[in-house]
Amino acid sequence: MKCLPLALCLFLFLPLQGMTQTNCVLKKEKDNIKIYGCPVKGSAINDILVEFEANSTIDKYIPIVLDVSHYSEWRYREFNHKLLKKISDTEFIYYAQVSAPFPMSDRDLILHVKISHDPVTKILTVQIESMSDYMPPVDDVVRVPKSVSTMTLTPMGESKLKVSCYVRVDPGGQIPAWVINMFSTQGPYETFRNLREKMEAK
Repeated sequence: MKCLPLALCLFLFLPLQGMTQTNCVLKKEKDNIKIYGCPVKGSAINDILVEFEANSTIDKYIPIVLDVSHYSEWRYREFNHKLLKKISDTEFIYYAQVSAPFPMSDRDLILHVKISHDPVTKILTVQIESMSDYMPPVDDVVRVPKSVSTMTLTPMGESKLKVSCYVRVDPGGQIPAWVINMFSTQGPYETFRNLREKMEAK
């Protein structure tokens, strides 16, 4: 599969709970989706914060996030999704590959997903963490060594959600940090625009 620069593909959905967000700078705003770059002390690669609202409900979102087999319909430049292990109705491990531009190798990830729903605040939280050693390396594919995430969906009314997603990822391999930072807005924008369309579909 062909792709624009790899950073467009990797910054898709991964947030880090508890991180300070006061130093984030708005990098892209389109279709009411805001994408921020957040400098990280000791790292040349910025974190990414995505915020948007959706005319939808948590009940519409949950089947989407649980359906790994259809992730390629909305996750930007990801392919070859496989459910590796279903731990419970709200926890699972899956595999995905991300296409990379020539001459770089494609990336792959093994991700552990946990979904929780606060019965008091009604906030849904999706925590995602990579498990790079869960399965042997794949030939000609670079394993993403580290990605961590937390995505929150906060009800704002009967059919309206505020969605926030804070992203940190180390794509692995030899990719200059300035290249990753330069192209780290398109992937999140495409992914969350597609996700919002699915969530708002009748």
